[in-house]
Amino acid sequence: MKKSMILGILFLSSMLLVSCGKSPQEKIVGEWVNDEKQWGILITSDGIIKEIEGGRQSTMGRWEFKDTEPFELEIFEDGKLRFKYGVTFISDDEIEIISPYGKLKLKRKA
Repeated sequence: MKKSMILGILFLSSMLLVSCGKSPQEKIVGEWVNDEKQWGILITSDGIIKEIEGGRQSTMGRWEFKDTEPFELEIFEDGKLRFKYGVTFISDDEIEIISPYGKLKLKRKA
C-alpha cells in the first residue's frame, strides 16, 4: 500500500513539474546568436525583434510566434509581413531557424 502511494505521489509531482514548463512563446524570448556567422536576433517580450550584426542592433519590426508545431516566427514591418521563419527547438538554449536561404543554428546568449 505504501509503495503504490509513494509511486502515485511521485507521478503527480512529475506531472506538475512538466505542466509548469514555459510555453514555446515564452521560450523564444531572448537573445539568440550564431558566433560563427557573427549574427543574431534579440526577441523582446514586448513584441520587438532586433537583428544583431557585428555587435550592433537594428530593429527589424514586430514579431509574432505561432506556438503550435510546426513553429513559425513572423516578422512584421509597418503591419506587413516581412519575413517568415520556421523554428525548431533543439533545447531550451538552442534553436534552428529555417528560411528560404537555409538553416541556421542559434544559441541563447547568457
